[in-house]
Amino acid sequence: LLLPSMNVTYYYVMSGAQISVAEAKDDKLFYVVASIIIINPTDKTCLLLKRSESEKVHPGKWGFPGGKLEHQDVLDWSKGDPDVLVKGIDNTLGQLATREAKEECGLDVDAMSTRIVANKVFVRPDAVPVFLAILATNYTSGDVKLEDEAFTDSAWVTLDKFDDHDCIPGLREEAELALK
Repeated sequence: LLLPSMNVTYYYVMSGAQISVAEAKDDKLFYVVASIIIINPTDKTCLLLKRSESEKVHPGKWGFPGGKLEHQDVLDWSKGDPDVLVKGIDNTLGQLATREAKEECGLDVDAMSTRIVANKVFVRPDAVPVFLAILATNYTSGDVKLEDEAFTDSAWVTLDKFDDHDCIPGLREEAELALK
């Protein structure tokens, strides 16, 4: 996405489908980011990942996997069909949860179980506006394999064990919402 101070136009073209922010209004642009609460439905635990000390935001803190919606995701999920881009892509956040769970911790999740439990808007320290969707989704398979250099540890925890970890503020409350 573009910041208001940038005079750059990005075009993403694939099989006739394209995304352009050339006509977008600077004051309407946000990163779309998801924080993903992966729930093991058999024992009602949530996956926490310990962020690397080298991370810019919340270094060394425990958090949930997550990431940004990218223009390439939209093109990939539309399969390059311009009609799909105009009509819309179903279950976009479920697909984002699936991609990020696989990338950050090597797990498979149920995209169709993905639901929004909360959302908020904030401005990052570098002035980038963010729309954050806090998602809950069910773990289906795989063993945790942490993304290199991004995370240093993982733990499946019940609500009563969140306080045993130095978590990003608000995570326990988000997990409570997800487990309801």
